[in-house]
Amino acid sequence: MTEKSREKLNKFSTWFSVATLIFSIILFWAGMDFLKAEVFPHYYNPQKHQIVKQNPDTKEIYAWKDAGGNVYTPEDAQVKNFTWGITALLLFVMLTCTAIYNKATKYYTGVLLAREPARSNQNYVPRLQ
Repeated sequence: MTEKSREKLNKFSTWFSVATLIFSIILFWAGMDFLKAEVFPHYYNPQKHQIVKQNPDTKEIYAWKDAGGNVYTPEDAQVKNFTWGITALLLFVMLTCTAIYNKATKYYTGVLLAREPARSNQNYVPRLQ
């Protein structure tokens, strides 16, 4: 690979890593909103729930209720499993963005190598049969 191609690859990988980072943050944020709204609806949401019991000193919420009058606590199964949902979402975002970055870098490396002039391999020694 020529020096010019390496510079192009370094510039592309830097630019694409920043773009991938921004994409991963947006994807994680959207995933968090989806998890809170659709997958774990019992998790405390100030727009949907009303506080029933709260520590006045630390402002920690102990119980909340929804419009139907159902009361939820941190011991509720959906509330407890929310951290596992976040962990799975984080792993999904990390693995997806890493795979996208690797595939894009490999593809661009192939494009750069295809554009380079053909060089004869000076160290090639044919095998004796």
